[in-house]
Amino acid sequence: MQLVGLKPFLEDARRKKYALGCFNVFNLETLEAVIEGALNFNTPIVCAIYEPQLKYSDLESFSVLIKDIAGKVPIPVILHLDHAEKMDTIIRAIRCGFTAVMYDGPPGIKFEEKIEKTKQVVEIAHSVGVTVEAELGYITRVGLDEKTVKENLADPELAREFVEATGIDILAPAIGSVHGMGSQEATIDLDTLRKIREKTDCYLSLHGGSGVDDSIVRKSIDIGINKASVYTRLSNNAVKKIKNNLNGAPELSQIMTAARDGFREMVEDRLAVLRSKDICSFETNICSVCSYKYYTSK
Repeated sequence: MQLVGLKPFLEDARRKKYALGCFNVFNLETLEAVIEGALNFNTPIVCAIYEPQLKYSDLESFSVLIKDIAGKVPIPVILHLDHAEKMDTIIRAIRCGFTAVMYDGPPGIKFEEKIEKTKQVVEIAHSVGVTVEAELGYITRVGLDEKTVKENLADPELAREFVEATGIDILAPAIGSVHGMGSQEATIDLDTLRKIREKTDCYLSLHGGSGVDDSIVRKSIDIGINKASVYTRLSNNAVKKIKNNLNGAPELSQIMTAARDGFREMVEDRLAVLRSKDICSFETNICSVCSYKYYTSK
């Protein structure tokens, strides 16, 4: 099927208490791994392109490949631009057919300026039916300023103000997770998440999911997380598979296949934790694909 919009699936995730899996892709192997994992779990999937990783692939060419593969599978695929700092990248992504974008703004951007620039993104994106996500607070990166995680937590009252002022669809609040953390050691402030949930009806997204304990991920979903992003755990497992296959001087094709399999295995592992399994059943009516499968099976 063609790429689909994100909002109907966020609403379904909210209602049924699961979270949509959002996984970074940057080449054919990672893309195939994510799609295959979603097919095996019969679930909608968010393929995210992280702005800094555009150095590994051309945005225009890669988006054509994603749309081609999405058109051949019987599950909904959402194409999402992740953590964009540049307005021109947002516009390029929308022109390429992305159905969702996330705007961070330049590093160190002030709250008032971020409101204004995010409003511009929302106006552009919503005019063509594209969903907009934005971060509030600062989701810390491994090796940079992990000691300031608590200082960077999102303020619930500012979250309310930000959502109301910008009109975004999804809020990614800083609640203690850390980008790039391989072990599940992040301390999530569930109380802050509850307060944000009470202050705004915006859909909520968890970033830095690799470093969050599975039990806390589930509690976060129960409180109000509707979408969760994971990359480091997938990458680490793929690298592990590569190392295990280096003995015996295998062909490059074997190594690439091992990387893809390792990536896919962890996609499925995370989808299970997110409760995102068998979402595309015959009984559902989230999208036209599910309805088509239902009626043509009779």
